[in-house]
Amino acid sequence: MCAMNMSFNWETENVCVLFDFWRINSNASLVFTCLAVFLLGYLYEAARTSVRSWEKSMAPAGTTLPIDGAGAPLIRTAAVLNKVRWQRAIFYGLMVAYSYSLMLIFMTYNGFLILAVIGGAIAGHYKYSTDDWGAVRGASCH
Repeated sequence: MCAMNMSFNWETENVCVLFDFWRINSNASLVFTCLAVFLLGYLYEAARTSVRSWEKSMAPAGTTLPIDGAGAPLIRTAAVLNKVRWQRAIFYGLMVAYSYSLMLIFMTYNGFLILAVIGGAIAGHYKYSTDDWGAVRGASCH
């Protein structure tokens, strides 16, 4: 059974991360887990930036877009817009699940894992968030 701490700690043994089978039992598993969590935080920023870029590429109703540079306009119909809304909703749900998973890792209250989440988010934001200089960012799970 995993130890569940409800206060800040630096435990390196018997720490479960999201699942019972993902357990820190040694220094090697701690290093591997911290690298994996860092990568999850980093990739979250990449995914968020990709979704934001995809959403910007979707034009609102009534606008025309060139098709493959041929210059022929594509008028967004209600059916196309409905499909895009479903795609956006699915992406949103996936990003919420991803961000809540990172939050649950953070809520192990393990200092090593907290630093890995924050470090991955910082590195990912530095790498991928280059187009939103004026954007206000919230510190929420989603």
